[in-house]
Amino acid sequence: MTENGHIGLKKDNPVLFEIRLDWLGHDTGIITSNEVKDTVHVALPPAFGGLENQWSPEHLFLGSIASCYMTTLGVIANRMRLEMIHFNCQIIGHIQLVDGKYEFTAVDLYPKVFIRDESYREKAEVAMQKTKKHCLVANSIRTSLIYHPEILIESHPGLHNDNRLRPKAPLPN
Repeated sequence: MTENGHIGLKKDNPVLFEIRLDWLGHDTGIITSNEVKDTVHVALPPAFGGLENQWSPEHLFLGSIASCYMTTLGVIANRMRLEMIHFNCQIIGHIQLVDGKYEFTAVDLYPKVFIRDESYREKAEVAMQKTKKHCLVANSIRTSLIYHPEILIESHPGLHNDNRLRPKAPLPN
């Protein structure tokens, strides 16, 4: 963290991010950026009459919160020399009609930090508290964000019996 308590930014130095969305027809589009080689296809979600099996703006909104939490935690854990075995995060967004408009009324964030043994627990708790405080995307939304942090002792998340905790892709050696 910098002298002003923030991660990576100095006061009065704006950071800009730019993307481009191109409409592909109907309710679909593609997101690109000169800063990223991959693209993201987006569509109206089925809940609102759109396509199945496509990323939607609602998914991306939740994904931005969870991925910002993950990357912020990574920076903080690295600076604290916290050895994490694994991290995963489930996020659930609640959408309701409010005053004639749909909006996210609450977001539940379930970050899970896996540590090797009990000796890392206190450091992991501090890292998660700092992450909650410094997560840029979470700090930028007005939606109620409810944290449900968990610290688990596990030598390898792939050995856990709960399939929700097992990564879909094989872990690197």
